[in-house]
Amino acid sequence: MSLSLLFKVQKILRPILLPVSKGYGAAMARRERKYVHGEYERFRPACPCISVGNIGSGGSGKTPLADWLLKWAEREGLKTVLLTRGYGAKPARLPYPVNGFSPVDEAGDEPLMLANANPQAKIIVDPVRKRSGAWAMGEFKPDLMLLDDGFQHMAVERDLDFVLLTPDDFTSGWNQVIPCGTWRESVLGMQRADVFFVKSGPRAFTQMRSLIKQRLAEFGRPVFQFELCAKGLKLLGGGERLGFGSDKYLLFAGIGKPEILREDAVEYMGRKPEEFMIFKDHHAYTAQDVELIRKKAAAMGVKKIICTPKDAIKLTKLGCEDFYVIDLEVEFTESIFFDRTEEAPFNSWWNKQILTDAYSK
Repeated sequence: MSLSLLFKVQKILRPILLPVSKGYGAAMARRERKYVHGEYERFRPACPCISVGNIGSGGSGKTPLADWLLKWAEREGLKTVLLTRGYGAKPARLPYPVNGFSPVDEAGDEPLMLANANPQAKIIVDPVRKRSGAWAMGEFKPDLMLLDDGFQHMAVERDLDFVLLTPDDFTSGWNQVIPCGTWRESVLGMQRADVFFVKSGPRAFTQMRSLIKQRLAEFGRPVFQFELCAKGLKLLGGGERLGFGSDKYLLFAGIGKPEILREDAVEYMGRKPEEFMIFKDHHAYTAQDVELIRKKAAAMGVKKIICTPKDAIKLTKLGCEDFYVIDLEVEFTESIFFDRTEEAPFNSWWNKQILTDAYSK
């Protein structure tokens, strides 16, 4: 079901869903209090720990931001471990360290992407992250630990909570808790955030600046805009980055919020896709899927079949070397501070001292 259709259904059923939504939000608040008061066991890493998570679900850019942090840590000479549940993964053992040779069905698509892009880091899959965290501390003795999708995973203590939002979270999605909306907890949970990120273009962020300030001023935390900028195309079979061109193309994706990808692709390619095939998030592609994609492309006479890096990682053994993947890079531009700090993009503001100060508190 597309997000737009989901929103329509939620709006129609809101009178029925609202009591459930309020109950869910209250249950999450009680759970948080139990962790805070020590009623639930927590694991404390013996190094700085950053959680990269969100208040809603899907499409907020957690994996690209985690990738950026892993690369920053490497430049700073920090040995880093990233803990992830590995959505959809079926690891042979737990905890499961991922490397570039791990089968995608064992590792999961996003952990394998991160491992391929950051061979110096340790990517560990385990739904019980206090277990994998303790194991990784003993095994690798890291200088930094990252929690992927960790905002609601309070069993591991962290020094900084990076909370990612999308433009929808500030408008129709604001404080709309499951099942009325996509939020995993109510707005009260935002008090735990240390840094906010908004995944949008700089122009959209500027247009929303007053609304963002209105929504987030009470928390007093810095807010940074970031976006995934497409730099070109690459063949799945390897090779140099290529220009987009203006050829007819078929686009397909199994990601959260695919509608945003379609809009972006139109901008990149200068034209609409002849076909946009949407698969469920984290879809496990099969030979039959590839055959269907190829048949549709041939029927429409398209010259390029294009997907995202998240899709590409699952297609490497299905004979898709001639498919194209969008080559993306994270870029930071705008920011909002609620104190006298001079506004600067995240990559200019962020440094090792901020991490050290948070750890020493």
